[in-house]
Amino acid sequence: MITRYLLVPILALLSACNEMQYYVQSARGHLHVLNQAQDIGQLLADDTLDAGVRAKLELVLRARAFAGAQLALSFNDSYTRYVDLNRAYVVQNLYAAEEFSTQLHAWCYPVIGCANYRGYFDAAMLQRYRAELVHQGYDTYVAPVTAYSTLGWFDDPVLNTFIALPDYRLVGLVFHELAHQQSYVEGDTAFNESFATAVEQAGLEAFYATGNDANQWVAYRRYRERVDAVLRLAAQGRDELDSLYRQPLPAEEMRRHKERVLERLDRRYRALLKRPAAHPDHLSADVFNNARLGAMAAYNQYVPAFLELLRSHDHDFPRFYAHVAALGKLAADEREQCLQLWAEKAHVADTQMPASCRA
Repeated sequence: MITRYLLVPILALLSACNEMQYYVQSARGHLHVLNQAQDIGQLLADDTLDAGVRAKLELVLRARAFAGAQLALSFNDSYTRYVDLNRAYVVQNLYAAEEFSTQLHAWCYPVIGCANYRGYFDAAMLQRYRAELVHQGYDTYVAPVTAYSTLGWFDDPVLNTFIALPDYRLVGLVFHELAHQQSYVEGDTAFNESFATAVEQAGLEAFYATGNDANQWVAYRRYRERVDAVLRLAAQGRDELDSLYRQPLPAEEMRRHKERVLERLDRRYRALLKRPAAHPDHLSADVFNNARLGAMAAYNQYVPAFLELLRSHDHDFPRFYAHVAALGKLAADEREQCLQLWAEKAHVADTQMPASCRA
């Protein structure tokens, strides 16, 4: 999973001790990453650079150039430096949801507003807080994160945690993270992540349409089929749970029904894994629960709406970004209604759209 993560420079304003500790580990972790960054141009000039790493870094630079020239993304000097962290992920994201809800808990931060996750460089601190949430009755889910965006506050480096991805996923990741620098709405994780995922998907289609490696485009389409199959399965399970949670049932009976729904979902998921080439390699091994299902929805909920919006502008990316910016200024409930209507319009051409949604 991809996340946004921001170094907050005003730690002195925070009063709660545990919050202070959280932001201190955030600052230390991010500075540790930045302090190890090496200029990619200098690395490529070194004849001793590993050939595999060289090819990936060159691909990142191509993707970065394409994002600016063809996708009209605006960004800083991100992905012009490289860091080898000697580990498989850079941070871990913690998600939480109440026992009888698939709506994610939100945490609020200085500067960036609220978000439906909490990122940790410090694994021990994460596990202590996760245990507290579980004790309070929350479902929790932890996702290792290979890349994050600082929303343009810093020049985000290329990391070893994602450099070994298949080419199509590496290019898509660059598009996704740079899209976060283009548009960000405080407190709306679903809007932000769905927008970035839509830019990623549309960007990959444009990138490979220019005659870049056709085999990578085929591999990407197969990958999307695998991911979409898992997302459909998760959405069905989430809908079933949402329906259950609306029932006026005693807590113990609700828990029994919830357990059965999750067991059925897990069996269907395991059956999906048995299909040839069906392994959804972007997901963790955590069991399904409210928090995991909520996290999966947050990153993909409005992707169809944004893709339809882009199509309505004939893939004119500057016009698309302007429209996205206008939607981002709407009140949260009005913005959600607009996105639902744009998703519907992808299937029903004559969907009636309020003027504010057509901005």
